[in-house]
Amino acid sequence: MKAAFALLVLALLSAPAAASAPERELTVREIVDRANKALRGNTSHARLTMDIVTPSWERRLDVEGWNRDRELAFILIHAPPKEQGTVTLRRRNEMWLWLPRVERVVKVPPSMMHNSWQGSDFTYEDIVKADSIVQDYTHRLLERTPEDGRIVYKIQADPKPEAPVVWGKVLFWAAVYPGDEVVGLKEEDYSERGELVRTITLSDIKRMGGRLVPARLECRPWRKPGQKTTLQYRDIEFDLPLETSFFSLSRLQRGVR
Repeated sequence: MKAAFALLVLALLSAPAAASAPERELTVREIVDRANKALRGNTSHARLTMDIVTPSWERRLDVEGWNRDRELAFILIHAPPKEQGTVTLRRRNEMWLWLPRVERVVKVPPSMMHNSWQGSDFTYEDIVKADSIVQDYTHRLLERTPEDGRIVYKIQADPKPEAPVVWGKVLFWAAVYPGDEVVGLKEEDYSERGELVRTITLSDIKRMGGRLVPARLECRPWRKPGQKTTLQYRDIEFDLPLETSFFSLSRLQRGVR
């Protein structure tokens, strides 16, 4: 009996420890949501340069922006001089402009939401519906590829029935890094007829404001060869104590003073 008991104890001591439960893998929707939120967080403040290139002209803007809760945004243009002081204010589904040259506050009507913002390849609707890819679409995983210490996911987003969206389909690539940090890599937007309309490429991935973010975004409209809009983030900080009053109509004319 003693020998049998000794063998049992030896077996228990030499047995491998039970493996800990693996970490839960992010759902496809969580990946899209985290990638979409990477450059905004709950609140954020950023300085960036926007370059617009067309076959006939080029333009550079110095932009400063504040965001809160993906529903409020305050965007101030510092340069060029012609647009200096121009403010775009987003309050949930509404958009307002302060035009200092004519000293007017203008509400952007629904009919203008598809218009270009500041001559770029982004629209007013892109600003108002910044989280549309998360809320208005269903998401389906197409590919999952391990790559250089990260996992790259290719995801298809299809609009929900009756969703008020522009795109008939969106293809989205995102990388998940250790610690479940998620960075978007590429987005392809398709019309309802299945035609590719534009591609947004995200690159220059680095840590800014304590987070891993894509510091460069390039938007190319496929129906306009030789045209593109590039956003280059120079500085960004997150989780600022921004009150709702910061995004008020009364602040439009005051800028950030």
